[in-house]
Amino acid sequence: MTAPQLVFLAPPPTGGDHDATADVPAPRHSGGRTAGTPRMTRGARTAAAGMGVPASDVQRCIDAPDDTDPDRDVPSRTHFRRGDLVVLAAADGTVLRVERRGR
Repeated sequence: MTAPQLVFLAPPPTGGDHDATADVPAPRHSGGRTAGTPRMTRGARTAAAGMGVPASDVQRCIDAPDDTDPDRDVPSRTHFRRGDLVVLAAADGTVLRVERRGR
């Protein structure tokens, strides 16, 4: 697992001909994911595949949930519910858990 890239922005130097765009980092590679495919942990992806839940349903649950609430133990994580599908996502949008629950 790689750590996210940290970017520290410094104020531009006073005077001179400084190219401000030279300090802007290049966009990050999506890691092989296509647009609309959620970033998921291995465990969440395995659980979704085991239940026969496609990644598009997981993304739809996050994009248009019926209900949301913060996780009881870690408030920065959010539970998204759509029908009987429940998705737990981290603050950065990574899907941590996928499960089905009866209503």
